[in-house]
Order: sequence, then C-alpha cells, then structure tokens
Amino acid sequence: MMSSAASIIAALDNALAASGEDIILRRRVGEKPNVTYVSVTCRARVDGLDTPQAPAGIRLSEFTIIMSPTQINEAQWPGGTIPVPPPFDLDPRIPRMNDTDEVFIRGQAPRVITFSDPKIIGGELVRLNLRCVA
Repeated sequence: MMSSAASIIAALDNALAASGEDIILRRRVGEKPNVTYVSVTCRARVDGLDTPQAPAGIRLSEFTIIMSPTQINEAQWPGGTIPVPPPFDLDPRIPRMNDTDEVFIRGQAPRVITFSDPKIIGGELVRLNLRCVA
C-alpha cells in the first residue's frame, strides 16, 4: 500500500506528465575561481504572471512553478558530496531563494528564484512551489 506522501507525489507526477514542461534547476557550487554547476531537468507546471513596472520603468517577467521532487530525488540532486552551508539542517534538495540556485525556463536565460515554498507531509518532501523573475 502506498503512503499518503507517495500517493500525493504520484498524483502530481501524473498531472505534470500530462500538462507540464521541462525546466532545468541549477545550483552554483564553490567560490570563484572554482565554481561548478550541478543541474537537473525537472517536469514542472510553469505559469507566467503579469507584473507591474519596476521603479526604473522596467517591466519584469515573473513565473510561478509547481514541481514534484521526483526528478530531484532520482538524480540525487545536488549530490551527497556538496557541503551544505549553515544552517546545516536545511534539506539540500529544496531550491534556495536569491542565493545559489536558478532555473532555466523555455530556453531563456537563467532566472533567480525569489520564493521557495516546499510542501512536506509526514516528514517527506512532496511538492515545490517556486517563483522567479528576470
């Protein structure tokens, strides 16, 4: 019998397979000049939001992203050998805001993650809600 968390993930995976698109989640590891990148392709639901103009008159494009942890778990992203910066109790699979992580959507330039809301049920990561701008 499937656990509650496993059934939630399976339902999300089925929905994303039917109506999602592939994105690339990338984490920067290390400091200059020894920077490397660890990437994983994930299935996600991506929706664009119309944002107001910034004070400088520049219109930003914002996207909301719903994704499953399935591809992250399968790829063991970002890898077990990468040190986790303090606080050490953070789950390294959860994308970080305004930090080391970014997403590539629809072949466009990388976008900074401005909001990360992981959903955890019964101690298991079941869904990731992200927001990003360019």
